[in-house]
Amino acid sequence: MRYYIFIVVFMLFFSGCTMKSPSITEYRINSKTHSNELKSTGCKDKSLKVVEAFSSSSLMSLDMNYGVDSHKQFTYSQSQYSISPNHAVSSEILRLVKEMNIFKSVQISKSRSRNDMILETSIDEFMQYFEDSENRSYVKIRISMTLINTKNSKVIATDTFVSRVDTKSLDAEGGVEALNIALSDVLSKSSYWLGDICK
Repeated sequence: MRYYIFIVVFMLFFSGCTMKSPSITEYRINSKTHSNELKSTGCKDKSLKVVEAFSSSSLMSLDMNYGVDSHKQFTYSQSQYSISPNHAVSSEILRLVKEMNIFKSVQISKSRSRNDMILETSIDEFMQYFEDSENRSYVKIRISMTLINTKNSKVIATDTFVSRVDTKSLDAEGGVEALNIALSDVLSKSSYWLGDICK
């Protein structure tokens, strides 16, 4: 009798261990933005350091958050970012500025080299929202940029770029697709801004 009890307990134990938990889908932030054709030569003799973006701690994690109405925030349980939005946006800005080719050189934030200017970025908003009892969804991105002269620590220029895009579907995938479109729009606006400064 003990033998049968042992077998039953053994099978229940290992059947519980082999149960599969739902897989988590990872999504990438990828703006697919290409640098605009600008003939800016005013910064050709200047070096630029692109600083890692400032943001809330929630944008430094892989969690995919979404807002409901004006005061509620939740996290998708089966979806997450493959790279944190903070790091992804910082990388996209660095890539875009390098592709613009309007500076003598562009360095990463960890570079020890001395530079003429620093580009600071603040990700003020980067989220998917649901409204009207969750029957409609959109994303909103708000990014502020400041160009600083390192010799005197004075602000050369500062501006804020905003984009709002409706989602095609009411889920995490629809949110990420819209965020990528909105980020492309924000980066395009910021490239013209930098180009105007360097005329």
